[in-house]
Amino acid sequence: MEIRELEYFLACCETGSFTAAARKVHLVQSAMSSAIARLERDLGVELFDRTVTPVAVTEHGEALRTAAQRVLDAVRSARDEVHAVGGRVRGTVVLGSTFSTGPLDLATVLTGLRTRHPEVVVQLRQSSAGSTGNLLAVLDGSLDIALTASNERPPDGIVLRPLIEESLVFACRADHPLAARAAVTPSDLSAESVLRFPPGWGMRHTVDRVLGPARAATEVADYGLMARLVGAGFGTTLMPASAAGTGDGLCVVPLEAPDVTWRLSAAVSTRRRPAAATVALLDALGEAADRAAGARD
Repeated sequence: MEIRELEYFLACCETGSFTAAARKVHLVQSAMSSAIARLERDLGVELFDRTVTPVAVTEHGEALRTAAQRVLDAVRSARDEVHAVGGRVRGTVVLGSTFSTGPLDLATVLTGLRTRHPEVVVQLRQSSAGSTGNLLAVLDGSLDIALTASNERPPDGIVLRPLIEESLVFACRADHPLAARAAVTPSDLSAESVLRFPPGWGMRHTVDRVLGPARAATEVADYGLMARLVGAGFGTTLMPASAAGTGDGLCVVPLEAPDVTWRLSAAVSTRRRPAAATVALLDALGEAADRAAGARD
């Protein structure tokens, strides 16, 4: 069993097609098919069901997929560590992010990291599954770091590194009865039609904790659209102060609620040693968070 064969196998798993996998790794289709057949002979099992389209991964294939990813992660980490000894940080970091990073300027973080370590490649992924989906992706290894706004205890195997903490505001139209208040409390919002983020989002968990769960709520998975809907009078909402912006007709009122804040953290696995490139990005995120906190003080 060779490392390259494992790479080819994972490409087939991802694409569901030998032809597409061959194209992805710049190989002719016949060579890809031969490599997979050779791997199956070596293991004595079928890895793919070729009778369906796209090809399906068999039970044995699923077992190999998990093990193959661990092997390739270890090989990548070993290569990166060797280069890091000489001060050369290189490699790929897969970063999952919430749609809003609050006062943390992610664009500046990534630009600064590229300037400092030009051989580090960051693959940024944003998912509508929210913080819950990002944490699960860190667990299964498809993300190296996840920026998460979850206030819940992370699952076993995940550690959260706090970055940013921010107050929540009540967002409403400027002509709303509560717009002139110096602050509002959760009890003031009991009769409000509050727009909510989808289940799995950190903000959804926070809002449900403050106002109670809603059986029927309009769910919006976009801070910008949420703010525009509020400004148009479609409803009201709670969100981090920096995400509310200053859209037309929008008014924000501080929320008075003990221990209720929006927290951005970097989630990493405790089961895998982070590669040098991952550590470099974590350091850059921490430095940016410190600058953001200093700017607010």
